[in-house]
Amino acid sequence: MIPFTRILTVLMFGVLCFVLIVPLALQRHNMFIAIGISVAFVLYLIANVVLWRRMKRRA
Repeated sequence: MIPFTRILTVLMFGVLCFVLIVPLALQRHNMFIAIGISVAFVLYLIANVVLWRRMKRRA
């Protein structure tokens, strides 16, 4: 159940970032926000992979 919820959370964050925030930032010609949100998503994705691997090793 935990892998499913973790994947679902990452997907929801991805939709929030790349369907709502980044297009609005690009529409308003604000590249700083678009790049910042993209970098935040990549860091969030990496953190989730690392945490999931650590949890998987314990079990």
